[in-house]
Amino acid sequence: MKPAPRLLVTRFAPHAQELVERLSHVDCFAIAQPLLMTTLLKERQALDIFLSGYYDLVIVVSGNAVKYAQQQIHSDWPKATYLAVGKSTQIQLSKVTKQDVICPLTRFDSEGLLELAALQSIKNKHILILRGEGGRELLENILIERGAKVDFLQTYKRVKIVLDGHELANNWQQASINGVIISSVEILNQLFALVPMNHKDWLLGLVFYVPSQRVAEEATLLGAKDVVLLPSLRTEQLVEFFKADDGNCIAR
Repeated sequence: MKPAPRLLVTRFAPHAQELVERLSHVDCFAIAQPLLMTTLLKERQALDIFLSGYYDLVIVVSGNAVKYAQQQIHSDWPKATYLAVGKSTQIQLSKVTKQDVICPLTRFDSEGLLELAALQSIKNKHILILRGEGGRELLENILIERGAKVDFLQTYKRVKIVLDGHELANNWQQASINGVIISSVEILNQLFALVPMNHKDWLLGLVFYVPSQRVAEEATLLGAKDVVLLPSLRTEQLVEFFKADDGNCIAR
């Protein structure tokens, strides 16, 4: 039987601390330590084209993309077919657009999006990908192969938080951390860059709780031995995931 999880939560602030507080209600020990922060990006021309209603389909790849777009939109979102990479983003996007949003049922990444019926017959369709600065090219490349015309609107960028990896790794081990919640490949890579080499065996021995097959595959490539797929990154579902029938915290 696995020991009760003692978790490191690496998601963006303030969501990391919010999750830690909610997990404490089911007696689940967790430490919040965001590794990246986000800042607003303004692409005025791309935003104006989007707001004109030019695009047939709009694909949104993160909740932060919605958040920072909404900060710049002072009218209704244009009518379009909206797609979200995951359930949390789907809910957030539906609220601001006041429209139905399509989301994969199982695989919450680019591969999952590309399996959706709405992205199969898209020849000559105008598609916007709403995202942060940078990112994978897979989604764009496959959509172009299928005949679509693809543009980007980048609403934010990720910035590394300056941290002392030696001190943090020691603190986490003293707190008997045995699992880590990772919400993206970028955060996964930042964690591996932060933890010094002399702590790598400890890091690789953690349980990596991840939101998608892609992050799971990347964690495995980096040497993680125990990788668990989460049902969602929504706080409510994460708390339920770690809650046992008796209301206490349980390993999965």
